[in-house]
Amino acid sequence: MTNAAPVYGRRGRIGLLVPANNSVIEPEFWSVMPADLALYATRLLVKGDLTPALVHRMEAQVGKAVETIAATGVNVVAYCDMVTTFIMEQGWNEAATAKIGNDTGVAAISAWTSLRDAMNALGIRRFALGTPYPAAIHAVARPFFEQRNYTVVDDATLDIVATAAVPTVDRARLMPFVEKLNIKNSEAIVLLATDLPTFGVIEEIERATGLPVITSNQALLWSAMRTLGLKDRIASLGRLFTV
Repeated sequence: MTNAAPVYGRRGRIGLLVPANNSVIEPEFWSVMPADLALYATRLLVKGDLTPALVHRMEAQVGKAVETIAATGVNVVAYCDMVTTFIMEQGWNEAATAKIGNDTGVAAISAWTSLRDAMNALGIRRFALGTPYPAAIHAVARPFFEQRNYTVVDDATLDIVATAAVPTVDRARLMPFVEKLNIKNSEAIVLLATDLPTFGVIEEIERATGLPVITSNQALLWSAMRTLGLKDRIASLGRLFTV
């Protein structure tokens, strides 16, 4: 028997728990990942309109998905769903990642813990917020952040109900949406949802506004790499990857 490193992922293997409607996060990660990192995903069944009931049904599948992705031999597990943060009970993210770690012996992060750590790394407390969520779910986001002593200077939503529609948001739709955010007195622009394509516009928005941009997928990749002890800089992913 050999103790040689695996052919793929010599520097680290990232495991993703991904809602099944999300056709964005894996291509975005692969498009920028440094050499000798590997990515593996297990999908959670999600279909239909985005509602709290749908999120709870998805959450019921997590235990099996965690067991499956851990069996791949990953070094970090990322729970890649942002909207659960606003629907599940207070402290859910911290409890969920702790349970994954305890059950598998593998470090675990979530979309919220990654976003939180990214904002802390950049010293962000005031920001403009954009999401694609249905209006009723988006409305919960501002209070969530304010309860944690952040200031949401302005916020807006694309108000997309069908989960399958979010991955279709392209630059032509996203850029005008971001440009309408009032960024006066903001320290950053935050764009949420792991199924919202953003990697192609982060640099462009930062150049146009002079502000750092933090997105769900960017923060997840940054957090996964930092958890692995890797500090590679990825220029296309903006200021976050300089810290």
